[in-house]
Amino acid sequence: MNFFKLTLFIAVSLSFYCASAVNFIHVNQLGYYAGSKKIALVSEMDAESFSVRLASTNQVVFSDRLAEPHMWTMSGENLQFADFSSFKTPGRYYLQIGTERSNTFSIGDTAVYDTLAVWAAKAFYLWRASCPIESQFAVFKGTDYSRELGHPDTVVYVHRSAANDKRHAESEVSASKGWYDSGDYNKYVVNAAFTAGFLGLAYETSQRYFSNLDLNIPESGNGVPDLLNELKWELDWILSMFDDTDGGVYFKLSSLRFAKMVMPHQDNMDRYMIGKSTSSALGFAATMAMASRLYSRYEEQFPGFSEKALACARRAYQWALTFPNRKFDNPDDVFTGTYSDEDFSDDFFYAAAQLFITTHEQQYYDKLKLVQSYDSPTWYNVNSLGLLELAVNLDDLPSFTNKAQIRQKVQALFDNIYKLYYYSAGQLPLKKFEWGSNGNVAVNGAILALAFKMTKNERYLTASQAALDYLLGRNSLDYCFVTRFGVRYPKKIHDRRSQSDGIRLPLPGYLVGGPNLDQPTDCGQSNYPSFIYPARAYLDDICSFSTNEIAINWNAPLVMLLGLLIDQSPKN
Repeated sequence: MNFFKLTLFIAVSLSFYCASAVNFIHVNQLGYYAGSKKIALVSEMDAESFSVRLASTNQVVFSDRLAEPHMWTMSGENLQFADFSSFKTPGRYYLQIGTERSNTFSIGDTAVYDTLAVWAAKAFYLWRASCPIESQFAVFKGTDYSRELGHPDTVVYVHRSAANDKRHAESEVSASKGWYDSGDYNKYVVNAAFTAGFLGLAYETSQRYFSNLDLNIPESGNGVPDLLNELKWELDWILSMFDDTDGGVYFKLSSLRFAKMVMPHQDNMDRYMIGKSTSSALGFAATMAMASRLYSRYEEQFPGFSEKALACARRAYQWALTFPNRKFDNPDDVFTGTYSDEDFSDDFFYAAAQLFITTHEQQYYDKLKLVQSYDSPTWYNVNSLGLLELAVNLDDLPSFTNKAQIRQKVQALFDNIYKLYYYSAGQLPLKKFEWGSNGNVAVNGAILALAFKMTKNERYLTASQAALDYLLGRNSLDYCFVTRFGVRYPKKIHDRRSQSDGIRLPLPGYLVGGPNLDQPTDCGQSNYPSFIYPARAYLDDICSFSTNEIAINWNAPLVMLLGLLIDQSPKN
């Protein structure tokens, strides 16, 4: 290494260490099931062995050799892995190498992730619009996160961009309920559809687990699984975005500008139905077709909902066929989020897939072009969500379905995501550190956990556990990226409620966006632990909306990942 490179390396390493004050031994800070893979990440130590010590006595209970070091270009570090999977005694422990020690963690046979799973799902209750958040449902570890009702949305104005002959600009409509999209107070159909799709898939793939999960929300005890109760709050809002005068779907409900850093009840700006698009219509159609299927067995609790959802899904799909290239762009007087997209082929596939699964009708199957590529799903690329739904519901599909082709395509998707993990020096199923990288890790981890459920191939379970381990602390930044969990978690999230509620600790259960080198300038580039290595481009500060914001589409796959791992990981 020449002098310049050595100087640069030392400077970057020192700035990273000083800015983050992290350990060199990184573990899942919540812990591990006794029977699961238990692997820690060791950074820049070039050591030969490690020991596991009992936290209460410092007694060595297990020791072994470390894997050979190798460079991970994403973090600029020499990494080693400590595998203590064969040690299965429940308790509280830490790893030690020389004088360095990790954070403490648990090894358990049952409840390692139970509280996290509840609050990752219950985060959506705390996100609710149009109702007060009540103390009896909102206390976490002694902190009360109750708040006043915000954004009733019973009077919403039709923006000129969404007007038609029957609903003129400035006419009034009602669109209450739903969840705030992220750290702001607006609601977007495209992202809501992606989020609802993942939560619906979570329920379908871990129905045994979620049917018994008590979230302690206002609807608990009504005979409906609480995950579906919470999802229904969002579905009611999505349904209200349907314009029954023409079959289109409003793109978003928002103010003209982002609200200031105030509590929901303090934001008094007018709110509007803004725009219509092919993507919002198709996302709506897919979501309502899924909703019709999932809630058909709960007619007593939600009379007429299943039938109405399917009827509206059909009309929205027809609207999209009539307007197949209606792109959304912010009108010149609107400055809130865009979720804009130009390729709608994936949206058509997803909507047709959900409609076919629910109706078994040939007309929707004929719209499916199975011969295409599939990648990790995102809000702007949802065809893989349709493929996964087809695979999960395959046994119930009609005989004319090409089931062999669906199996082949979903297996290829599983293997492509697994390769991200297998070929990563950081043992991480992630293609790129970009906006919402943690959400992408959760998505891939959830799909890998589903791959294990469908194939029983242990390699997928190992990779999905690695994804969860990364999110909960096995990363170069030594962060558990879920608020109020682990030893070291984000405390200054980019979220208007957490910033303005007067509570020192952030709202619990939220997965922050994570490292992202595409835009580490929102707090001033020099403030970030690294402006060279993307795996370390993260800052726990409210100004860092590019790395430290929260969003519904990141929490939803985390819920699915946790549900699958809790339901099927070996506990003993």
